[in-house]
Amino acid sequence: MAAVYVIISHRNPFRRERIFRDRNDPMDYMDDHEIISKFRLPRHLIQGIYGEIENHTRWPTGRSHSLPPSLQVMAALRFLATGSFQTVTAELHGISKASISGNVRDVPESLVKISPRYIKMPTDETAITNTMFQFSRISGFPNVIGAIDGTHVGIKSPSFRENVSMNRKNYHSVNTMAVCDANLKFLNVVAKWPGSSHDSFVWNNSKICQVLENKIISRGWLLGHSGYPLKPYLLTPVLNPTTAKENAYNNAHMKTRNVIERCFGVWKMRFRFVDTSGGALQFSPKRTCNNIVPTAVLHNICIDNKVPDPVGRAVINDGTTMCIVGH
Repeated sequence: MAAVYVIISHRNPFRRERIFRDRNDPMDYMDDHEIISKFRLPRHLIQGIYGEIENHTRWPTGRSHSLPPSLQVMAALRFLATGSFQTVTAELHGISKASISGNVRDVPESLVKISPRYIKMPTDETAITNTMFQFSRISGFPNVIGAIDGTHVGIKSPSFRENVSMNRKNYHSVNTMAVCDANLKFLNVVAKWPGSSHDSFVWNNSKICQVLENKIISRGWLLGHSGYPLKPYLLTPVLNPTTAKENAYNNAHMKTRNVIERCFGVWKMRFRFVDTSGGALQFSPKRTCNNIVPTAVLHNICIDNKVPDPVGRAVINDGTTMCIVGH
């Protein structure tokens, strides 16, 4: 009896017992409208994403009471949709900060691995012709296969060489270059250069530049702003138009290239992680870059499946205008 008393008395008084939180899976009690509002994708697409990335993730655990895979995916989607602190997302789902930290690392990494299925330039003749046709319906500009531009994703001041990440608007960021089609779908995304990098530098060091330079895609033009170099496959505006034809060219160029601006707008509206309206992301530049491409993959999935935006509106393209209407 004395031995038992000694063992009990020497237990660590500061040891915390494990607490199993009540983790309700949103799939079980939310309707599709609520799920889209909070996670940006409907139930069947979230299940489809899990099915695609399950081979690239580390779901199994040796401990009891592990998180359901669907909850792990939804927690990561919630984080990308809101761009909030990890602690807030963890509390909303009744899971620990350590768990949410793993989710927002593993799930995006898995989405990057499957990104070539969803983010790709048209290469076969049928796809190229269809892309050109969709662009031509906007303002009659022929042979366009993509609109290109860059946007900045704000980050906190890096601890090393912070001046390199400072962009021309005087905040730290990642300069993200993207090409989209007439339906606001990403065809190419480059997210690895600091904010001080010029758009032309990002372009010259991209794979898509090499693809077009080496004529792997043999026909069609990209439309870019005047900061990009003028190339046989990359058309920019006439800087000082003096004739009616030059003005007409600039007009059609501007209206057609505007799809990339709308693409960025819809993308950042859906996934506040890449929007700076709520402040800079509290991640290192590398961690931020690893999460940008996954949001582009999810954006393309939404476009392909005509998913309404979080406030219950759908993006509609009638070939001449792009608008957001109630559904």
